[in-house]
Amino acid sequence: MPSCTLFVESRQDKTPLEIFVSGNQSRAEQQQAPGIIIAHPYGPLGGNMNNNVVIALEQYFRSKGYVIICMNFRGCGKSKGRTSWTAMAEREDYMSVVNYALDDSTLQEYPSINRLILCASIPGYSFGAMIANTIDCANVPCAYLLISIPLGVMWALATTKASYFKKPPHDKTLCIYGDKDQFTRSSRFRDWCHDAVCIPDADHFWMGFESLLLEQLEQWIHTLQ
Repeated sequence: MPSCTLFVESRQDKTPLEIFVSGNQSRAEQQQAPGIIIAHPYGPLGGNMNNNVVIALEQYFRSKGYVIICMNFRGCGKSKGRTSWTAMAEREDYMSVVNYALDDSTLQEYPSINRLILCASIPGYSFGAMIANTIDCANVPCAYLLISIPLGVMWALATTKASYFKKPPHDKTLCIYGDKDQFTRSSRFRDWCHDAVCIPDADHFWMGFESLLLEQLEQWIHTLQ
């Protein structure tokens, strides 16, 4: 099944957002499949979908038969606009991609999504995890993959709206972090999510630890099925 790059308008202000869609089966081969939306770390510090964790997740979930959507927030990659000061516009960006993915009239070459993982790099990685955790998805069953959620620096990423993004984790959430994270202490992760999974020696960027991250995902995915 070929991958494709598309643009989706943000419901915030119609800003065009770049998404990359992939999967290993067509709708003719399989009517329905699980889906995942993967968002990336903070854009002004170099975050975009061309990231080691995002790429590792995309390849892993494609091998599991998921429909995968990787997105670039506003101001990142080929998405238009610029990063906001409060992260609320990026939340609208993410929700716009969720709505697009669940609209049965779009992505007709791919299986219809019947359950969804929000990973911000929803799954979510860093800044993307912060965004994904605030999304409530009522149309299909949802789970949340939060990788290195930046609890220690939300005050800088969301300024006046930081408290909004500190909501407790949902049910069916995997919160995973490295004990060498440069932005958040291990105790902050444990206090926020008592079931958080710690990977020894991994830091915020996961270089060289992608395989250990995927091992934890393998165990979690089985619980969702």
